[in-house]
Amino acid sequence: MIKELDINKIKFLPISQENLVLSLDRLTRFKYPEKKYYRVFSDILCRYLLYPKFSKNEILQMSTDVLKKIAERLWNESVKEYVNDSEPDTQFNKILLNEMFSTYNLSESLKELVDIKININGVLTIARNICGYEQLPLNIKRLVMLKKHNFADEISLRERYNLLFPIEKIVLCEGITEEILLPAFAKLYGYDFLKYGVKLVGAGGKNQVVKLYSKLRNELKIPIFILLDADAAAAADLISPILRDKDVIYLIKHGEFEDIFSLNLIKRTINNRYKNICESSVADFKQNLPMTRILSEFFRIHELGDFQKAEFAKELADNLKYKTDLTEETEQILLQIQTLH
Repeated sequence: MIKELDINKIKFLPISQENLVLSLDRLTRFKYPEKKYYRVFSDILCRYLLYPKFSKNEILQMSTDVLKKIAERLWNESVKEYVNDSEPDTQFNKILLNEMFSTYNLSESLKELVDIKININGVLTIARNICGYEQLPLNIKRLVMLKKHNFADEISLRERYNLLFPIEKIVLCEGITEEILLPAFAKLYGYDFLKYGVKLVGAGGKNQVVKLYSKLRNELKIPIFILLDADAAAAADLISPILRDKDVIYLIKHGEFEDIFSLNLIKRTINNRYKNICESSVADFKQNLPMTRILSEFFRIHELGDFQKAEFAKELADNLKYKTDLTEETEQILLQIQTLH
């Protein structure tokens, strides 16, 4: 293990502007710090450090202190090549550090690693020059707004500009339909996920929810709301014994997420999209079958092509207009998410 290194003797190429922006993006995404910090810094050292050279495995074996010193020098000296802001802004570092401590369960060595003094303000200047504000991801926009408003209250800035960060709770769901429609439903309901710091995480199917929850419960301090279809009772049974007191499981009462959609919303969406081909009525969807089967059959009969869940979910989101587009169970779900603390 490399414990000591004369930091003044290292030789390196300046980190490119694009890579500085990408690295800041990766460091400030919602992801467990151990993974993102080691990935970012090992990539930088392997690519830009000329002497001494280290393999990724050697970097992983470095003492935290040595890794921080090398990363800080490469990062901060590189920023000097492009902007006049040559010193790290301690306010940015303090805010991000406090946020990580309140969001994640961190080991002592990881707490030491994330307490790194890198020039964030200079990279934000580079990011705006390269991309422009509108093209920046939310995690970077949030930092820009913090600086612009002289590090005002983070919560008020998040609510004012729909910045998502700092994240206060997680909604863990099964698949893409929930990922598309839950935020749209929530916005219509009056509880915008971006405004109130609600991060939606899709597991990629009910069979993955248990595995992902088991991981997140150990990594996170913030509460988790788990949304499952009615047929995922077995998954709920596996989660219940390890469910933290702050977390909640919601099992849809009957069927799948698609089965709690407003029939009027479905009718309006189809009629707007296919008005020159066919016209539907609410009666077309009042059958004692899963809604995905009903819609698949409707698409087949009217020769509308294959029913694609994700594409249809996007069209439903575009057609949301009225509070009555939210069913009673949808509102129950959103209320529970809203009141989760």
